[in-house]
Formats: sequence, structure tokens, C-alpha cells
Amino acid sequence: MMQENTMTIKTNNAKAQPNKLIEKSVSAQLRDLIFENFTINDSYQRVFFLAFASVSLKYQRRNMRYATYSENLISFLQNLLYKEYNVKFKAVKHKELYVLTIEEKHIIERINADLEQFFLHNPANMRESLTPEEYFETIRWILSGLFLGCGSLSDPKERYNLEFAIPKRSTSLWYGLFLSEIDLEPGRVLHQGLEILYLKESDKISDFLRYIAADKLLIEFEQIRVKKEMRNHVNRIVNCDNANAQRMANSVTRQMNNINWLKENNKWSELSEELQAAAELRLEFPDYSLKDLGEQANPPIGKSSMNYRLQKIDKIAEKLKEII
Repeated sequence: MMQENTMTIKTNNAKAQPNKLIEKSVSAQLRDLIFENFTINDSYQRVFFLAFASVSLKYQRRNMRYATYSENLISFLQNLLYKEYNVKFKAVKHKELYVLTIEEKHIIERINADLEQFFLHNPANMRESLTPEEYFETIRWILSGLFLGCGSLSDPKERYNLEFAIPKRSTSLWYGLFLSEIDLEPGRVLHQGLEILYLKESDKISDFLRYIAADKLLIEFEQIRVKKEMRNHVNRIVNCDNANAQRMANSVTRQMNNINWLKENNKWSELSEELQAAAELRLEFPDYSLKDLGEQANPPIGKSSMNYRLQKIDKIAEKLKEII
């Protein structure tokens, strides 16, 4: 399972150094944006809560439990539970870990019933039963709840990787189908008892950020992606040029060795006049390309013709070497 990396952003929460850049993991940035968006529009609160709860609440004997190191997340869950079920749950802090436990049987039963109803919806039929606006808002809040509950995003400056660590296989199968239906076909791997759904293509990660309206992070992600693609493109060009230069150097070395061998072994007469002329040009202009070399011929010839003549010289030389 991947580790969260860091990407530098500006924040208004710094007290000691308000004008300094504070490092936050990319996942933390995305969670902050989800919090921010949710406070603006909570009309899809239920679907958001159920997506979150389906991958974050864990069963322990006769209770449900949620643990996190994030005070924001635990407060967020407390508010959601109060809005949905009108019950206030306290969280206990163990060192740095916040733990919220639901022991009330009737609340657990209601949550289970709501989750069961939630997963009865076939993602393939969702588009047909909703208006376009409802459909895309539903997608937005399901994905937001899913990420908030079990998601992690790598720093795109290092690698492209978005993943969801889902505890139950049946749940992961539903989300896998859901992601596929919106053209975010995920990869899948089993890791330490968790079903990991992941996206490694930059286009898909970009679409995911667009779906959940994480505009601030999307802009930065796209800027990083453009820079990386530009750098990779330049590297490919440089590597290609280097490879071509090496091939040319090897070819010229072979040609000159063969030409000198023909002269030293009294085999120069085996070459026709036009081949001798081509050979002399190669010796005189070892750094010239085939095109430039052809332009020095009298009369000038094209690149392919010069290449043909030099290759013929190589074949004659190699054949004579076998005889001798």
C-alpha cells in the first residue's frame, strides 16, 4: 500500500509563520477540499455519508468503530452521524489516535439497513434513473465519500497513483463497477486483507479530481503533469538523438575501417569508379551525414544513393575478408 508524499501549498492556517509555505500531503489537501466543498452544499449528505461509512466504519463484536489520527475527520463523522441519526457520539483520544464507537443497537441496525439499500443500486442503471444534474452530483459525492473514507493520492511530482483501500470484497466489487461505469476502470490488488482499487493513469486521476470538483488541486495537478510530459518529451528527443549519433558513429567507423582495409590489402581495384569516389568522400569527410556526403559527390547524389554505395563497399570488403 502506498505511502503519502508531500507537495507544498499555501495555507492560511499557519500562525507562527503565516507567510511561509506549509507542507501538506496531497491526500490531506484533497480531504481539506472535500470538507470545504461539503460545507457549501450538503444536499447529497446521505449518499456522501454512506459512501464514507461503507469503507471506514469497522465492526468489532457488537459495535461499530472508527479510528483516525485526524481531528477534522473525527469531528466530521460526529457531525454527519448527528445530522443523519440525531445522536451525538463522543470520541475518545488515545495518545494521537481518535476513536469513535457506536454501541447503540438500533443505530447500528439503521446504518446497516441504509448501507444495504445503498448497495442495491446497480451502478450500470444509475444514469437512467437520474437527471443529468442528479447523476453527476451523485457521482461527485460518492467519490468524495469514498476518498474521504479510504482514499490516498500520491504526489504527482513523484508518481501517479490514486488508490482506495476497501475492507470488504463485496464493497470493492460494487465500487469497482461504479468506477468502471464512469470510465475510471481501476486496477485491483489484494494487500494485507484489503482490496486495493487503484488508478495509475494521469488522465484518470485528472478526471477523478474533476468529478469531485477539486478544482484547486486539479489545476496544480495539470500544471505538474504538463511539466513532466514536457520533460519526458525532451528526454525522449535527447535520447533518440544520442542513439542516432551513436549509430552513425558506429557506421562511419565500420565504413572507414573497411575502406582502409581495401587499400592496405591491395583490393582497391575491386571497387568500381563510383564506389571508389564514395569511399574517398567518406575518408575525407568522416563527420558528414549521408545527405551531406552525397552533396559532395560529382555529380551530387541523394542520401539513399550514397547509403547504397557505402553499404556495397562494406559487403565487398567483408566478402574479401572471408576469402583471405
